[in-house]
Amino acid sequence: MNSKAVKRINLALQGGGSHGAFTWGVLHHLLDEERIDIHAIAGVSSGAMNACVLAAGYLDGGRPGAKQRLTDFWNAVSSKYSSLFETNPSVVWDKVVGMDYHPSFDSFLSLTQSFSPYQLNPFNLNPLEKILNEFVDFKALQKHCPIELHIGATQVRTGKMRIFTNKEISSDVLLASACLPSLHHAIKIDGEHYWDGGYSGNPPLFPLIFDTSGNDIVVVLLQPLLREQLPTTAEEIRKRSNELMFTNTFLREMRAIALSKEQIKKDWLYSGELEKKMGRLNIHIIEDTNFEKLDANSRYTAQSEFINQLYDKGQHVVQGWLKKNYRNIAYRSSVDLVEMFV
Repeated sequence: MNSKAVKRINLALQGGGSHGAFTWGVLHHLLDEERIDIHAIAGVSSGAMNACVLAAGYLDGGRPGAKQRLTDFWNAVSSKYSSLFETNPSVVWDKVVGMDYHPSFDSFLSLTQSFSPYQLNPFNLNPLEKILNEFVDFKALQKHCPIELHIGATQVRTGKMRIFTNKEISSDVLLASACLPSLHHAIKIDGEHYWDGGYSGNPPLFPLIFDTSGNDIVVVLLQPLLREQLPTTAEEIRKRSNELMFTNTFLREMRAIALSKEQIKKDWLYSGELEKKMGRLNIHIIEDTNFEKLDANSRYTAQSEFINQLYDKGQHVVQGWLKKNYRNIAYRSSVDLVEMFV
């Protein structure tokens, strides 16, 4: 293909538990698109895992290797670790809590409001560590990563986001990026403790603006920007509050970008490097409005049927998105930022 026809993008991957299988579908199709070059990826939680698994597969086998590695990773999550997220999580209760009955997962989550993971999971069991080390050679990735990676985690002590780049990425970094404090012990790295990166940016955009080349950021969302139905029950309110907690930083970041670009439009004589960078910046959003119909706790479900449905949906959505918006890449944002975020 003519190199002039290839368009470079940077990806911002939102976290969302097993909903990350939707992103798997998006990435799988983007890797099939020779007219798209993925230069850098920023992500948290499942978005961070997708990013690192893709990069590890790409390092070993190019685009086909990346596609296969993502497929193997999600199949392993579904087949080996779905018991952690099923409606009746017997493995968790037998091994960790020691109970002889298996309440619904909603009941399990309600227990985490009264008991910490240091009580419910005293041995700090996290089977995802094993699967990550199985599919990502972190030492090789640190030395020869073919894609710029920016993995976010939230520093517990300060609340600040720390961005880990290629040479720093390890299984601990990914576990920190996905560390829900109600389910897992905080992850200690370089003397600091970290929780899920979603608390401080889901996904983080600033490293793609200030620390990478390229003008186009494609954001893959896993949580609905809108929920039309008003939550009225205690459980509905709790779930919506948790969603907002993981999106408010992103919404503020997008609002700041939208307002900055609007201000720059008014000044035709801007000359600063930051103004030039923001003026050239294009934002694109890939989302599935059907996420509004899913219960928030479905992100803990890893049944193969559900995972594969999300994957198929990701492929379908990105195909439609490219058909409509490919021409906008490198020229303009494909969304009205002011209308969406201001």
